[in-house]
Amino acid sequence: MDNITCVVTCFVERDGQPKLKRAQVTRACERCRNLRRACSDFRPCQRCVNHGLADQCLGMPGPVQLAWRGPALGGASTNPLVTTGYHGHALHYGPHDAVGRLARLLPVAILDYCTERFFAKLYTTIPILTPEHVTRLKSSAGASEAGLEAHCLLAALCAMVLLQVEEPDSLYRQGLATEKNAAYGERLLEEALSVHRSLGRKSNPSYELCLLTFFLYACHATLLHHSQAFIFLRETTTLWLLLKPSSHGPSVKLLIDRLFWVLLISERSHGVRYRRPVTLQITAETPPLLSPTESDSDSDSDSVLGGFASLAALFVPLDTSFVAALNHEKLAAPPTAASLSYIECCVNTALNPTLRLQDTQKANLRVTQLWLRIILWQIRLRLGHLTEDAAKHSLTFHYPLEVAKDLTLSTRDLALGSIKVHGVGLTEKLFDIASAVVDVLARVPITPSSPHGVGTSPRDDLNYVRRLITQLPGGRDIYDALLDKHIEQAVPGMHLGQVHALPS
Repeated sequence: MDNITCVVTCFVERDGQPKLKRAQVTRACERCRNLRRACSDFRPCQRCVNHGLADQCLGMPGPVQLAWRGPALGGASTNPLVTTGYHGHALHYGPHDAVGRLARLLPVAILDYCTERFFAKLYTTIPILTPEHVTRLKSSAGASEAGLEAHCLLAALCAMVLLQVEEPDSLYRQGLATEKNAAYGERLLEEALSVHRSLGRKSNPSYELCLLTFFLYACHATLLHHSQAFIFLRETTTLWLLLKPSSHGPSVKLLIDRLFWVLLISERSHGVRYRRPVTLQITAETPPLLSPTESDSDSDSDSVLGGFASLAALFVPLDTSFVAALNHEKLAAPPTAASLSYIECCVNTALNPTLRLQDTQKANLRVTQLWLRIILWQIRLRLGHLTEDAAKHSLTFHYPLEVAKDLTLSTRDLALGSIKVHGVGLTEKLFDIASAVVDVLARVPITPSSPHGVGTSPRDDLNYVRRLITQLPGGRDIYDALLDKHIEQAVPGMHLGQVHALPS
């Protein structure tokens, strides 16, 4: 074993640029020699990396200092973004180097910009971080396992903001980045995934690991990586169930409670959209949706949380039995008309009309509520609960036409940006509504007595929804073509005309 020849890959400076250099070493690493096991061709070797011992394999020095940690940590290095490894060469392996790569890829200016955008645009929907917690993450980021989790979490957060919230070249125009946001966001995502793969599995995970896995799910969902998104979503729910809130302080415990509801919303929304099973259940031990202090407060910040509570209330009645019925699971008994009426009542009363909501909240709540009405209509259609002359409009065959009209009226006053910020998930919900309208127009004759209201016709409403879809993430590239194909197959003679952009 002592005579095994290995290869060390390192970086040396040539003309001011780092160049790859390979050098032979005549011995296996110390750990592999002691274990009498085969050693890999690189340093740190794969065996040491897998066991979290890359530092020992390389003989690395102490922790890496990060640019945003400030002078309080001491001036150990004049260039805190460079990781020094074996014989002084910069290496691309091990936790120290992972921190160095993340720090080089995510400078403090971009980190601060992305966190500010998160709180401005996404906090109302996913209030699972606070500015104080972000500050703690920055100060704890480093080469330890907890520090690496914190650093990787910040990278994943920034990747999600760049992929979902920002205009394609906002950072490029400001001179903060040398490439478009999508490419930069995907690079951050790949680095975060690489670090995540190196983190060990835990039966007692940290809150930061839960957040990291959630943001990786969100990035994959934004990129339409449906299978990968489902994997990370399921992993996040599992990690949350293993969390021990009692071991955290009150401020973190509050965020852990909120994360449960964010995961419940995400899992049930994902389950309904892609016909996936769900795992989280609401029981007597479920954390409260809002703490007593949050429920009693009238401040603007707590009105934001009130909007989040309304969003959660939309998904509370969609329990595991409802999702099972939606997924055609073999049940002892299908959902009854009374149980579906109860769910409909909960969905219809979930939104608090007295809340002062931001436009981003209004867009998400209004579209999601109308989408869930369509989902209920579809399951009733399958179960044979609909009739043409029902007194209740939601039990008629033409009900999606009313939903489309409500959608038109309830979104016209919203800025396009307040809808786009929610990403492709909202685009898919609008597509589901439009598809149901096409199905109705193909099978139910529209007569003067059909209750489609005064003003625009059902086709006008469908055209509005289609125009809206084309201006949202994934709309023009994916869902507009799918909707056109559906129209051609279901209503060959219907022409919606030119798609004009809606005012932004």
